[in-house]
Amino acid sequence: MKALRQAQGPQCSLSLSKGHLIQSIMKKILIKIPIIILSCLVAIFLFAVLVFNIFTKAPAAKNLRHSKKGFVIPYSNKGYIAQGISYDEGSGNFYLTGYMKDGSASPIFVVNKETRKFVNAVRMTNPDGSAFTGHAGGLSVADGKIYIAGSGDCCFYVFDKAAVDNAKRDSNLSYTDVIDVQGAGDKIKVSFSTYHNGLLYAGEFHREPNYKLLDNHQVMTEDGLQYAITAGFSISDGKAIPQVAFSLPDFVQGMCFSDDSIYLTTSWGLGKSYVYKYSYGKLEQSGTKEICGKEVPLYILTLSNTTASFVLPPMAEEIEFVDGRFYITNESASNKYVFGKFTGGRWCRAYDLQ
Repeated sequence: MKALRQAQGPQCSLSLSKGHLIQSIMKKILIKIPIIILSCLVAIFLFAVLVFNIFTKAPAAKNLRHSKKGFVIPYSNKGYIAQGISYDEGSGNFYLTGYMKDGSASPIFVVNKETRKFVNAVRMTNPDGSAFTGHAGGLSVADGKIYIAGSGDCCFYVFDKAAVDNAKRDSNLSYTDVIDVQGAGDKIKVSFSTYHNGLLYAGEFHREPNYKLLDNHQVMTEDGLQYAITAGFSISDGKAIPQVAFSLPDFVQGMCFSDDSIYLTTSWGLGKSYVYKYSYGKLEQSGTKEICGKEVPLYILTLSNTTASFVLPPMAEEIEFVDGRFYITNESASNKYVFGKFTGGRWCRAYDLQ
């Protein structure tokens, strides 16, 4: 028996050694598996970022080369979804608006053009102190006032610019007036706005079937039936008086004037954004249009009568012309859409499109 145990001894030791070796190999494999999985996930993520950059930037490469970083869009990582922009020459500040992903009060932001620094922020409220949570798709600064597009409410909400400038950061501020752009059976859903030569423009956004508009805004053009309009109003004693109207193509997000030209931004989803240029001086009046009970001159802007067009990355919003460049906000870097955080969308870029 002793001899048998002596004979088995080396075999047992060998088995134990093999067992330890297998256990050691398995431990190393188990350690490496998470590392391999993590590495694969990182590689997939980086590949996705590369693909998104190519997809969103390549078509707009020429115009991106003729642009520069204007300023970082505030609060992109805090739920803000950028929409409107307007510039105040007196202060040298941009004023921005939009809405919040969580449905909290919509903000007005102030950013200085030269320093590119964030200056102030207020949260909009109604006169009763409740949060104003509107889409706030457009903003225009004029004559000491800030006009906020009222979307389906068919109005402008008016804020005192000095009150915004002097407010404590992130404090609440109520609008002081409401200017309706509706009447006589007509109404304009104000999705964007601009101010030019004493007129405040209220612009509509159209896309079937999500964003329908009044039938009486339809205009037959050389491109077919167009559904949206923008109307220019003079403001007198708190009332909007129609003066001119433009028929618009679909998907318009913003409008501005530069010298004798009109510029429109269009976008939808992940598709390419565009800026369309029109020669205002060469546009011929196409009859009249009744806006809120008043007949005004009508001009038609289509995709066929542009003088130039420019491709931009997805999700372009409002446009503002300042010192030879076009500052265009976008919503791609918001927490709602995310992808712009990895494709440069957190910047409001300043484009040279002339």
